[in-house]
Amino acid sequence: MCGIAGVVNASETTENDVWKMINSIKYRGVDEQGVEVLGAAILGHARLAVVDPENGKQPMSNTDGQVWVVFNGEIFNFIELREQLKAKGYQFKSRCDTEVLVHLWCEKGEKMLDDLVGMFAFFIWDQRTQTGMLARDRQGIKPCFYAKYQGGLAFASEIKAILALPRFERRVNEKALGNVFSFNYCPPPETCFEGICHLPPGTYMSFCNGQFSAPKRYWQWPIAGQRQDATHEEFEQALDNAIRLQMRFDVDGGLFLSGGVDSSVIAARLVHQWNRPQVDAIGLRIEDKGFSEFSYAQRVAAELNINLSSLDITPANIPEIAQSVVRHAEQPHGDFSFFLFYLLSRRAHEMGKIVMFNGDGPDEVMLGFRHNEQYFSEMTRANFSMRGYFDMISYTTDKDRRRLMSSNFLPYTQGALDCFIEMTQPWSDLEPMEQVAAYELTSLMPGNNSVKGDRMGACWSIEGRAPFLDHRVSEMFARLPLTAKFYQGIGKHFLKNAAAKYFDHDFVFRPKTMPTLPIGEWIKTSLYPWARDVLMLPDGGRFNRNELLVMLEEHRSGLHNHTRQLRTLLMTKLWLQEFFPENQDNLKTAS
Repeated sequence: MCGIAGVVNASETTENDVWKMINSIKYRGVDEQGVEVLGAAILGHARLAVVDPENGKQPMSNTDGQVWVVFNGEIFNFIELREQLKAKGYQFKSRCDTEVLVHLWCEKGEKMLDDLVGMFAFFIWDQRTQTGMLARDRQGIKPCFYAKYQGGLAFASEIKAILALPRFERRVNEKALGNVFSFNYCPPPETCFEGICHLPPGTYMSFCNGQFSAPKRYWQWPIAGQRQDATHEEFEQALDNAIRLQMRFDVDGGLFLSGGVDSSVIAARLVHQWNRPQVDAIGLRIEDKGFSEFSYAQRVAAELNINLSSLDITPANIPEIAQSVVRHAEQPHGDFSFFLFYLLSRRAHEMGKIVMFNGDGPDEVMLGFRHNEQYFSEMTRANFSMRGYFDMISYTTDKDRRRLMSSNFLPYTQGALDCFIEMTQPWSDLEPMEQVAAYELTSLMPGNNSVKGDRMGACWSIEGRAPFLDHRVSEMFARLPLTAKFYQGIGKHFLKNAAAKYFDHDFVFRPKTMPTLPIGEWIKTSLYPWARDVLMLPDGGRFNRNELLVMLEEHRSGLHNHTRQLRTLLMTKLWLQEFFPENQDNLKTAS
């Protein structure tokens, strides 16, 4: 877990400007920070030392100081790559994974990306040719944002680093914000900040002749290709190899153990390769029925001799950390599992952990989310429509939006269906369920689900490790026949059958419980005053405040369940307060 930032080919930008960028995200790398001025490029880095703490300071160069890199993430196969490069005569001055990148650039240029197994965002700068490359990992595990700035380009691990630039104008991207009220997050590559974009997963931008290219794709999810069965033995071998590589770190680590199938399978394979004392794990415990799987986590921990500690979450936690969660999430959303990841990471930090394994990954690629299981069980190929699926996942209806939004803001909320159709169009020839998987992999995962672990971990200097997201494991899942992913109403069918080797049938095939908070119940009772106060915050004239309060009262009385709508409204209000406190009344009519 590190933070990168930089400005390339931008007039009047100074070293001090990039220091401001790094200082705004230095919690991502508390061990050391640095900035280098390299002609047209000014590069900055905040380092969390995970491998070779003594020798990994960045920005880092090769031995002759001609090629430089700032890097966030981990190259898990760096030892193998280093040996190959040494055999070709390259000299190394450290044993950290970062140094592999500068030499691999000299050897292969942009083709180097094909060799990397890991999670990463980095910028390479070649002093010899005044060329460079900004790249992001295949699945978007690590974040990377960019914006045009002063005639050049600014990039960073987090949006707030770009906002820290003194001449960058901060404005709401109203269209993107409007989409949040359908998707419950801002679909990439747009962000809710005008002019700031995600670098899409599996792409890079090259810098040559004084300008950056548009993002170029070097990897694509193998969803549309030929289906390929896999045996459980092949899966286990691939997963074990991913864990073996991800065990390469020089700090203390542990496991987030939810009690769900995914993290339990990781636990079962992790204990065999754990090269430290007993595995320490943290599990969530929520008293409200249906929101906690801690009893299952206890069963797994007992069977595998894992030292499990509980993290109890109560309504009082929410107001205490809400503003911090919003600040680090950086974009509005209605996903209260961000709070869970924040609290889990805080507990891991208190325990002295740096690296925490998790079970992220299988739900998106194998249709494992509960709403998919429910929806697909009622559908056939003949009666399935992507419009119907969009209506099902939308967090507000058109009626809701007309009720809640001001006449100025309402038009910005009405293009979400077109956005969804555009996102899924490249996959329109696939089976409907595969189209849904494609949407979740290319938009939901990098736009929301991967964000939680990265940002909520980063603010506590916690780095997540997700063996299922080793791209070779993910590709194996993606290539499976549809019936291996979803069968007789059960998502992740292949994984659950594999899990039956370790756990009993009732444990594996029980109904899925989503890791979130019972916020809908809490805002009826103890959190009602907090929710009311948040809904009354200034919003630049985007919402009808009276209707917000009426909706809250309808929810509180039990007349209607407005949980989904209120979650998104609450977090959007807090987001506006956090990032636009001085500019709340400048919303212009949509053109």
